Amino acid sequence: LTLGGRCIFTEGKFVLEGDEVEKELSDHMKEAEYGDSTNYPPHQKCVEIEVDFNSGTSSATVLGSDLSKEYVAINADYRS
Repeated sequence: LTLGGRCIFTEGKFVLEGDEVEKELSDHMKEAEYGDSTNYPPHQKCVEIEVDFNSGTSSATVLGSDLSKEYVAINADYRS
């Protein structure tokens, strides 16, 4: 399992190598955060998570969405 390109779980155990790595991962996630000061249109920032089951050559892409209170409030006035 990788997060932001860094392996964080392998062979049945987490492999976080101390505070420096945890800060790096935390910073990676914070960089993708949609804050109140972000201008519209929304940013294209992502947190990359990769799962490798070591089984075959297939792949898939999964997209997620932020449904936090702030996100809903920002988009509450839009109608399709």
